[in-house]
Amino acid sequence: MEHAACATREARGLPWTTDEIETPTVLVDLMRETCAGCPVRLACAAYARSSKATGGWWAGVDRAPEPADLLDLLDTRPAAALLDGAA
Repeated sequence: MEHAACATREARGLPWTTDEIETPTVLVDLMRETCAGCPVRLACAAYARSSKATGGWWAGVDRAPEPADLLDLLDTRPAAALLDGAA
């Protein structure tokens, strides 16, 4: 990816390996702008997808896993089963 926009001298100082939640908005915007005009953006996206990248910035997208929804982690047994003593 020697032709990648993120490989330029101006972009090297950006935190490409961090996730959006940990990065100031101004830097997130700069990374998105850099990626928007990148000549290898499609190849970058394909690589991120095929390598199953789980963090950092790839083709203008934060590849961090989505935070878990706490409701999905709760016990989902029906209330009737709890009332019947099946708990």
